[in-house]
Amino acid sequence: MIGKRVGGRYQILSRLGEGGMAVVYKAKDLILDRIVAVKTLRPELADDEEFVRRFHREAESVASLSHPNIVAIYDIGEEDCYYIVMEYIEGMTLKEFIKDYSPISINESIHIMKQILLAITHAHKRGIVHRDIKPQNILIDETEHVKVTDFGIALAVSGATITYTRSIMGSAHYLSPEQARGGKATVKSDIYAIGIVMFELLTGKLPFPGTSPVTVALKHLSAPMPFPRDFREDIPQSVENAVIRALAKNPADRYDNVTDMYEDLLTALDPERANEERLIFADPQNEDESPDDEKTIKMAPVAHYQQNNDKSVQEKAAISEDPEKGKKTKKSKAKKWLTISGILILLITAGLILGMTMLPKLFYVSNVQVPDVTGKTYQVAKQALTDQNLKVVRTDRVSNSVAKENVISQTPEAGAEVKEGAEVTLVVSKGSKKVTLDNYVGYSRDTVTSAIKDAGFKDVVWHEQESSKTTDEIIHQNPAAGTKVVPADTILELTYSTGNPQVTVPDLKGMTKNDVNKLLKSQELTADFSVGDYSDDVEKGSVLDQDPAAGSQVEKGSTIIVTLSKGSAPKPKEIDQPIKVVYPGDHGAPGDSSEGNTPIHVQIYYTDANHDNSVFADEELTATKTYTIPFTINPNESGSYRVLIDGVEQKTGTVNYPD
Repeated sequence: MIGKRVGGRYQILSRLGEGGMAVVYKAKDLILDRIVAVKTLRPELADDEEFVRRFHREAESVASLSHPNIVAIYDIGEEDCYYIVMEYIEGMTLKEFIKDYSPISINESIHIMKQILLAITHAHKRGIVHRDIKPQNILIDETEHVKVTDFGIALAVSGATITYTRSIMGSAHYLSPEQARGGKATVKSDIYAIGIVMFELLTGKLPFPGTSPVTVALKHLSAPMPFPRDFREDIPQSVENAVIRALAKNPADRYDNVTDMYEDLLTALDPERANEERLIFADPQNEDESPDDEKTIKMAPVAHYQQNNDKSVQEKAAISEDPEKGKKTKKSKAKKWLTISGILILLITAGLILGMTMLPKLFYVSNVQVPDVTGKTYQVAKQALTDQNLKVVRTDRVSNSVAKENVISQTPEAGAEVKEGAEVTLVVSKGSKKVTLDNYVGYSRDTVTSAIKDAGFKDVVWHEQESSKTTDEIIHQNPAAGTKVVPADTILELTYSTGNPQVTVPDLKGMTKNDVNKLLKSQELTADFSVGDYSDDVEKGSVLDQDPAAGSQVEKGSTIIVTLSKGSAPKPKEIDQPIKVVYPGDHGAPGDSSEGNTPIHVQIYYTDANHDNSVFADEELTATKTYTIPFTINPNESGSYRVLIDGVEQKTGTVNYPD
């Protein structure tokens, strides 16, 4: 199987394990690009049509389960083998976990058991009894998250079920007493199996080991259950009591349902339950045996073995009670056989004499040539073979290349020499195999194209449609997912998205904000406004720029970035700023001077749109004087000045752009 593709989409990567019913492989789902587990039914079970029908019905029922502690079922199908595709769990079985990590702490054991109980509760509420609960069918990952699997022989209680005459399916070590007697599996038998799992989880041992399935089953029927605390003293009595109740021989003494057991374990470690008394149920004596194989098996009920043993014992007892009667019986039988033998010898002698002369004529059979009937309808082929005095044996097989009721092949082949009356086996086509149509919606066109080619579809019609979905994503299919179809005879219609409808971006330049909103809304576009620069050409509040540019193609619903103008930029202004420099001790009018005054050194610096700390005045004064500085000021800017007398800054000022 390694390297093969199952169901047209599951590439087998490696073998994970096997059980009594099936082999499990690790595989890759080529459509969803994920790792899955593929369980294939063993070939010897695939020949049992009754079992196969049950496999399909019950597997589909289990596929309806959806719970975080149950391995999800993704797909069920048939392609050279019956298979179930399941969620792949990176971890180990609980059996391996117990073997590697026993003894497991009490808290940890309770944590694991509660997850198992939640999973089985979910199944029971949906009318499904597992029937094969055991550590080998429970997976656990490195975070100790538990997943119950292998509902392959689970029984859908609500539907019609098959009763196996004188046979029991299950694993002997986890088989309830009522199942060992040949009774039907129930919710109570699942509870019993859960009790065995809990016993093994707590102690690392099986409560009823044995040398054969029958030996183990007999212990389930009659041997008293060993107490877990006899193997491990630190087990609280409340926890041991949960195991005792689950493993009661009488189903009426067990928990009424799995929920009751779960609720019991919720409080099992509470301090107030530490001093509980041990539960006692009437049990027969126990025998110790060695462990045996734990694969899922098919075995006769124990009652059957007991009946056969009882009958044998009765016959032997009858002979031993009356020896003389036994002797007479033997003499009578001997006389009878002598008479019969004599008659047979006479008949054989007469037959030999007659055969010397008559047998060659009576038993001579002529040879005939087998006609070629491949490709013909079964009725035509049968008539052609019957005309040649040949017997026809029919077997049916699925074929994607040969029409229904036509002969695929024949044995012996055409032209072979055979005796009249010989059998010719015809393999007749059942027609193309119906498969469950996958759900292609949501996947890309490239991915689906590869998948439908592998699935055998020949007539595929593609449609395109504008949509908010990603371009090339499949948005509709006909027939719908889940429909049973013959790929070669089915027209598959697939519709893929071409993306959102495209619109042309209008030219918005010069438009007012209100007009922009109206226009874009009419084309199912939106605007994102911002204020830009000054413009002498575009009025204040009108569109100065846009992105994307006019004429661009965008999806409906897109946002257009719109930049508005500030209008014309303000111009620089000329401002005359007077500055008065007073000569010390001079109270006269500006410009007056007195001869003989000591001069002062005046320096004036200014900054405006055209000057940067430039010198406006640098001179000596002997009298008060007023200077007028012509400032040029840009919008939103300002000018400044400094006055120094004899090198010391005496005055500073700022000149602003007027409002």
